[in-house]
Amino acid sequence: MALRFSLFFCLIAGFASLAPAFTPGAGSGQQAPLEKVQVLALDGRMPSPAPAPGQAALALPASSARAFLPAPGFFEAREVTLYQSAATREFFARKQVNYRANIQVWAVFLSKYQIPFHIVNAVERLENAPPGVLLLPSSVALSEREKRAVVAFRNRGGSVLATWQCATHSESGRKLGFDFMAQALDTEVIGDTQASAQDEFLIPHGDSPLVQYLPAGTRVWLERTKDWYPLRLSARQSAAHIMNWSRTPVYAKPSAAIVFDEREQPSGMMSRSAVLGYPEQLWASSDPQQIESIAHNVLMWLLRQPAAYVAAWPHPFKSAFVMAVDVTDTLSAADLLNARLLEEAGGRATYYLVGATAAESATALRQLQLAGHELAYLGDTYTEFRGHPAAVQAQRFEAMRGATAVAGLALAPGAGFKAPLDSYDRTTEALLGKRGFGHLLAGVDASEARLPFFLPDGDAAGARSGQPLVVLPRTQNGPEDSVDNCTPGVGIKPFLNELETAFAMGGLSIAALSGESELSDAQAAELFTYLGSRRERVWLATASQVAQWWHERARVEARFQPGPDGFSLRVTVRPGAALRQAPAVWVNLPWPGALLRLVAQGRHAGRPAIAQVDAWRSAVLLGELPPGEYAWTLHFDPAVAAVR
Repeated sequence: MALRFSLFFCLIAGFASLAPAFTPGAGSGQQAPLEKVQVLALDGRMPSPAPAPGQAALALPASSARAFLPAPGFFEAREVTLYQSAATREFFARKQVNYRANIQVWAVFLSKYQIPFHIVNAVERLENAPPGVLLLPSSVALSEREKRAVVAFRNRGGSVLATWQCATHSESGRKLGFDFMAQALDTEVIGDTQASAQDEFLIPHGDSPLVQYLPAGTRVWLERTKDWYPLRLSARQSAAHIMNWSRTPVYAKPSAAIVFDEREQPSGMMSRSAVLGYPEQLWASSDPQQIESIAHNVLMWLLRQPAAYVAAWPHPFKSAFVMAVDVTDTLSAADLLNARLLEEAGGRATYYLVGATAAESATALRQLQLAGHELAYLGDTYTEFRGHPAAVQAQRFEAMRGATAVAGLALAPGAGFKAPLDSYDRTTEALLGKRGFGHLLAGVDASEARLPFFLPDGDAAGARSGQPLVVLPRTQNGPEDSVDNCTPGVGIKPFLNELETAFAMGGLSIAALSGESELSDAQAAELFTYLGSRRERVWLATASQVAQWWHERARVEARFQPGPDGFSLRVTVRPGAALRQAPAVWVNLPWPGALLRLVAQGRHAGRPAIAQVDAWRSAVLLGELPPGEYAWTLHFDPAVAAVR
């Protein structure tokens, strides 16, 4: 029986049961708790007045997607049409597969989160379905009439969510290929992961319009099941990749697994589309919180529901990059050249020193400090910390600090630490917190995500700074490893490809170099030229700057709250020193070209500026707001000027 809900709905910050249950050391503390909220109507059923003097507003450029005036009732609740195709049911029946199980998966999910929907099992009803979201769960076979109905649905301004293969077979079961996905869903299918046994992780982008509540680069395991392999997709916009555990992309091979876009239809209406490249059959064996979080975020975007979340990085950056150099011996001329090239690119490196050999490069290291690079610790000797008693590790920390002081090197009081050979344990972590170290640069297995995280309070109890220790996970190999393993003649390009993918994910990229760098002059020049070309959207920072930012970001909380006048954006800035970087709250817009306008509630003086993030989001720039509670009513005005 068709299921309907009369409730309207909105997204404040997600739902409690969608919050990923990350374990300590795997990204814990990165996301604010998600709240289940009452379902209400969006603000905006009547035209909003023009911005009053002093109120911030931004028109997104028409180049991303044509700005348009919403039709009457644009903000009214829109349902999900869950389509059960007769052609697909018969296709799977011939293979003795229960297609209705796919429908049931989504019906249970939509009911669980109180998302209005109805099930349609006849093409006649699909042809008359009201604009909203059309959900096509693994609709492998569609008739020509069904395909025309899908295209017509988009032409009416509806959005489409398709999973796995869509219309790849005819009504009779004949293979058709992926032309329909390319033409109707703006998605090119490159292949699947059958031949790539290690590509069993869905890696979502962080702070994406489609995936906001999983930290950037989180590993979401997908079972490898015969005949149900995830697809490799290519489209203008991607929100997740299918990769191996190490998140290493195959050079020059597309690996997107979730794609999306929005485009104008022949009718003049705008229509959104999203494709999840994996079938419902893989849901049951994966982490339900992660899978449901992705599905919920995707549906809310397609239903044009706003969302607000604190951006992972200072405005205007969308990701961060740290160059970490191990100084285990004397710095070479090549190392100093690399430092100068990084300076020209707009960044500075963090040099991790071994106490026993620090004096050999003291003069060069002081010059690097004067140029803005930072120094950190790499142990007293280049030997493992793991497994040694607390007293032995503590003595080594003191010897390390003493040796650098004797060498005449002044390290910051909260300088960071990187364990030799990435060998450390819980004892090491606890001692770092108690002795006031600013950060721990960790190995590739420290986290399931690509963002910094705080050690649990118990591990950093007694920290001199009064702040938990920040762990910076190194989630990829360095450029020298890439060059060693690549095909001759390709050079450093695989590493740059890996960086580009990591930057798209919105995470933290740490490139580790050894002292006496093994990169050739040409390879180093290519690397730093690439970094310089990305400096407007990638934060080229030192490790300490990232750690300090993560503490500052943790003091800011943003949440949506529904009310009689529409959505309210509520921001809390917790007490502390003045923020060095400008935090931003990103707001998903209900349509491209919308003017986000804030009207202050109460008598506080904060009037944040608003900036563009991309075609679907605006950034509320909190700037130097003092500690306190702030609230604004959000209005989404038509970009009349852009239409004209």
